[in-house]
Amino acid sequence: METNAKNFGNKIKQIREEKGYSVRQVALNSGMSPSYLSRIENGYRDLPTNKTLYKIAKGLRITNDEILRIAGIVDKIPNELPISSTPSTVSIPIYGRISAGYPEGAKEDIDGDIDVPNKISERYNSDELIALRVNGESMNKVIPNGAVAILAKIDTCEITNGDICGVIIDGESATLKHVYQYPDRIRFEPDSWLKEEFKPFEYNKEDINNGQPPIQIIGKLVHQQSSF
Repeated sequence: METNAKNFGNKIKQIREEKGYSVRQVALNSGMSPSYLSRIENGYRDLPTNKTLYKIAKGLRITNDEILRIAGIVDKIPNELPISSTPSTVSIPIYGRISAGYPEGAKEDIDGDIDVPNKISERYNSDELIALRVNGESMNKVIPNGAVAILAKIDTCEITNGDICGVIIDGESATLKHVYQYPDRIRFEPDSWLKEEFKPFEYNKEDINNGQPPIQIIGKLVHQQSSF
């Protein structure tokens, strides 16, 4: 099976968007420039070498076998299980805000329901997912005000620097931010066109361990849906 550069670029762009990653985020984790990755996604570069493919796989958090299959270098992943033809949709409540009550939340904060796309429900159980209505412009480069963010609960050790996560700080309502973890501190970065209005902020790990302030990462962004 052969896959040209344009088809390959479309496929990795689709995976990136399904995972809720920005070009900048994937490029950072891949060790390449955002402009170079963007050219690959748009089919302006030849099909990358295996070395570059493995970098892209790392940035997308997929296996080397999978990126080789997407590139058409191998026909299928060894021992790959067939995908069920039966849709596995689930519906989860949309929260207008989430604070210290997570994961139960409060009924008065529920803002309708959303059907989770098959590609997400096949990867996560419904009790691992939570939907949050975005309120604000601090991440509008990635997810606009009013859109619905679907978060998957993960362990903090599974977070890759640059992932977009929902986080509750000092019991306030959850906010979405890029998360960067370092040995001595944790950093939260906005991703907004309004650069002067929203600034990064960080906390010392020692203070966090002492609960000053209490920080709870409630999940990683895995999908978003426009407002409705």
